Amino acid sequence: MNVLDSFSLKNKIAIITGGYGHLGRAMSEALNEAGATVVVAGRSKEKFDSIFTGKSNYHFAEIDIADTKSIQNCFKKVENEFGAINVLLNNACYVASGGKIPEEITDKEWQASVAGVLGSVFKCIREIVPIMKAGGGSIINISSMYGIVSPDFSIYEGGCSSFFNPADYGASKAGVIQLTKYFATYLIKNNINVNCISPGTFPSPTVQKNFDFVNHLTKKNPAHRIGNPEDLKGAVVFLASEASKYIVGQNIIVDGGWTIW
Repeated sequence: MNVLDSFSLKNKIAIITGGYGHLGRAMSEALNEAGATVVVAGRSKEKFDSIFTGKSNYHFAEIDIADTKSIQNCFKKVENEFGAINVLLNNACYVASGGKIPEEITDKEWQASVAGVLGSVFKCIREIVPIMKAGGGSIINISSMYGIVSPDFSIYEGGCSSFFNPADYGASKAGVIQLTKYFATYLIKNNINVNCISPGTFPSPTVQKNFDFVNHLTKKNPAHRIGNPEDLKGAVVFLASEASKYIVGQNIIVDGGWTIW
């Protein structure tokens, strides 16, 4: 196979959870630009329509990643409509604690965050396996640089405390990396390849309005800038395609160098 052809996702069916969010939109576009039919799975058809209406090869499927039955219904609907699911990108998650410091996180919030970040990925993989076993496929999980390193708490000083990175988020994202390795080992025999992407500093447009915080982030980063969602496109296409068929259970860190010092 020609090396450029190996990156093609033509005739592939890809599901991305939370594919209309800040990072999800760029990842959805990456899959589409590589030739895939992209199913954006989420709770809001209105948000999907506001972004993708009129664009070719994008489809919406309702899903609640907290609800196993909803996940099952979503995947079965996509399989029935398109005949297969070749790529699953687990992007959506939810954190219950907001920006609380560790002493203020309740048991209920901790458990909800672990379920919303780590548990949801487990459930989505568990429910896609019976469908993917027939023809193989690629599963990509989205972790975070905070699943690898601890925050530098000095970046939250000087009026930036509202952006505090909570303990339940990082611990759960670290679990996503380990879960990736576990399922990669378990599923490779079925020609299902599982890998992970850990984005670094990709603050939302709202967060970017705080220039002091953005300045803290850029000073801490060897690349001296925050991430642009488009920076994730290459890693997404690589791990979804045949180009990465011998890359198994790995975590690609897209962070401008944050985690190297």
